[in-house]
Amino acid sequence: MRINRIAALLGLIVALSLGALSARAETKTATIRVEGMHCKMCSASVAKALQATDGVEKVEVSHEKGVAVVQYDDQKVTEAKLREVINGTGFKAVEEKSAGD
Repeated sequence: MRINRIAALLGLIVALSLGALSARAETKTATIRVEGMHCKMCSASVAKALQATDGVEKVEVSHEKGVAVVQYDDQKVTEAKLREVINGTGFKAVEEKSAGD
């Protein structure tokens, strides 16, 4: 009888663990084209604002390429919010158009 309870408890623990794993946040990467950056200070300004955003894990901004590459926790922040943060710095996060547009 006691062995059955232990087995049932272990089964429950395994089931709960698997459920928790599927609900975990996923780290995503967004590459966002940014217009208006002309120097290192520009890219530093964008990077600083993004790094201060909850959920952002890693940021690389290049004024030469005109892009911000952001790794983020998709449970805490969305790509739309990242674009808002960039736009709030005075630069423009450009929406990429698909080939059909």
